[in-house]
Amino acid sequence: MTKTEFADVAHQQISFSSEVRSENLVLRLIETAWVQRLRDVSQTANTKLVYMFSEHSRFGHSLGVAYLACALVGKLQVHNPEEVQAYRMAVCAAALLHDIGHLAPGSHTAAKTWFPESPDQHEAMGMRIIENDSTISKILEEAQPGLVKLVKAILDEDPSVPAWTWQILSGGSWNVDRGNWCVVDSILAGVSYGRYNVGALLDSFLITKDGQLGLRENRIDAMVHFAVSRHAMYRQVYQHRVIMAADTLNRAIVSRARALGSGFGFADNTMKMVLAAKEPIELSLDSVFKMTESWWRYHLTQWSQSADSILSDLSLRTLNRVLFKTVRIKSGDLSLFEKAKEAVSSSGFDPEYYLHRVSTTDMLSSDYHQPMLVQMEDGNLIPVTEADPLLASLGKESLQLPREWLVMPAEAKRLLL
Repeated sequence: MTKTEFADVAHQQISFSSEVRSENLVLRLIETAWVQRLRDVSQTANTKLVYMFSEHSRFGHSLGVAYLACALVGKLQVHNPEEVQAYRMAVCAAALLHDIGHLAPGSHTAAKTWFPESPDQHEAMGMRIIENDSTISKILEEAQPGLVKLVKAILDEDPSVPAWTWQILSGGSWNVDRGNWCVVDSILAGVSYGRYNVGALLDSFLITKDGQLGLRENRIDAMVHFAVSRHAMYRQVYQHRVIMAADTLNRAIVSRARALGSGFGFADNTMKMVLAAKEPIELSLDSVFKMTESWWRYHLTQWSQSADSILSDLSLRTLNRVLFKTVRIKSGDLSLFEKAKEAVSSSGFDPEYYLHRVSTTDMLSSDYHQPMLVQMEDGNLIPVTEADPLLASLGKESLQLPREWLVMPAEAKRLLL
């Protein structure tokens, strides 16, 4: 059997066979420009400013997700041959393409950078690309007529397709997306928090009688292990206060560039269009394609020499890692923000760009909105959040009040404290 192999930090090696139709489709899609573009879109954004080796891209993540999806549908097809065969190619293709709508800088960070008042819309952008890019749509339709529509339906969690097809990619608890980034991001950050028994979980899934993705009771321990690992990754990596503080620099830079209008200095045509846009839907696909990390960093380098002192300073801070400092907001302290605002002003900085507020988010909310089902030994189905006391405890912890910090220059923090 002819296989194309890729070295992989989570599995040592992943492969796709050109003799398996769904995997051959993945191999053809990997070669498209939109998937290759993901090599220049960061997976974990400013995480590298705390964990120095965390500089990987969305490309490797997307291949890892496709690998897990192909492996899982192969296992599910053993017990549900006809149902899975009908959707196998669509699930594998959707897994590879699920992140092609991400932007620089830093994928999810980009959404907060460019459009802080709007929700992250990379999924909708990805569906636009799949439908409108002639190369991708041609490959999909040649593989199976109607596949463009089917892939979009899976990515959109549309009720026209069985729930298990999209739950593999985006369902509550474990899915192939989380299943990949939890391990990969952990390894490349140089920490052990996100490692769990991937193989044990892959062997434990089933399709329930009503078409849901379910977990066998005998592997609930593997799910608990994953949940703890994912929780630790959020607490120790993704919601690290220094990383969240670094993200505010991106937002402040774009805010200042927009406030300056056309007179702030260098901007290529793509940057001009992005700065003028108020919603992601206003961006042309040509502009989206050009929004890569190298494009963003080139503009930062130009802006670091701007005649505007604020834009120049903020850009230099990002390039040279001169980050803002954090001050924890204690519950009930209503006066701290005003004190901080005065300290920032007294230090010679404009609070509009140099004073920010960040907080953690509910990391497990989707698990309660659409929890995976566990099939007990007696055949009954219960939500995974009710299947183990530790899973229930993690959910309660996640619903507690968020941790919050004020973010400001070091000079202002010294005055404040």
